[in-house]
Parts: sequence; structure tokens; C-alpha cells
Amino acid sequence: MTSYSDIAAERIREVRRKRGLTAAQLAKRCADIGAPEITAQSVSNIETGRRDKEGRRRRFVTVDELVALSVALEVAPVHLLSKALPPEELPLPGAWKGTPNAEGLALIWRNYIKGEQALPGMDARNYMTEAPEEDFTRLAFRLAEERGQGGKGLD
Repeated sequence: MTSYSDIAAERIREVRRKRGLTAAQLAKRCADIGAPEITAQSVSNIETGRRDKEGRRRRFVTVDELVALSVALEVAPVHLLSKALPPEELPLPGAWKGTPNAEGLALIWRNYIKGEQALPGMDARNYMTEAPEEDFTRLAFRLAEERGQGGKGLD
């Protein structure tokens, strides 16, 4: 099964290559922004996962590394955490596997990670309680516009 570290590792490698960077150059960028512990060897290990004989990932991506690498690669962290995957490969909670609406879950999951949409079955109010007020207002305004209300009823 695909893990979030697998997704992040693949995206880190893709973005690094797209930027024309070697692992050593990315490590230097990390050092320059205050994360010298992310060495060229660390980048390589993150990208490969240092798999065991059974192919299981032994090297996971930490939150601190994800944030530092996103800054060094000049990309939002969410774009290192998500990518288009077939529904059966999404690292979703077990109860969602094989659901009839699995095709739409990839978009919903990406929106969930970005803080824009509660997952089906979640209380949307609970989901948004930790969002900064400006994010909540922005999302509420966008939803109102999408529903043709032109931002009315946000007070």
C-alpha cells in the first residue's frame, strides 16, 4: 500500500528533478534555510525509502523534513503530500476502501489535506474549528459564490 512517505518521497524527487537539482544541491538549499541535518544522503534515503528485503519503507519523511524540503523546493507542503492516485492506492482510512464513490475521493482527499473540505461523514463545523478566521472566511465566501449567493449570508 502507498504511504504518505511514499507519496512525499516521489513528489520530492519529481519536483527536485523538475527544478534541475541534484540531491546535493537540494541538501545545500536545506542547509541554507537552517536544516543542515538534511544531507544529500538524507535526500537519497527519503526518496528511496531505504527499503528492506520485503520492500517495506524503512525511512519515512518527518513533518520537519517535509516543511524544510518544501521551502527548499519552493513549493507548498500540500503539493508534496498529495498527487493523483487511483482510488485503490489512496492511503485512506480502511472504512473508505472500496466505497462506490471512490473515484471522487482523490479530489476530496486533496481538499481535505489543504484544509478546504471535511471528509464525508465528518462534522464540517468541527473540521473548520481550528482554521484561522481568515481561512474560514475565505472558504465560506468561495462556497457562497459557487452556490450563486455572491458572498451573501456570511455574517
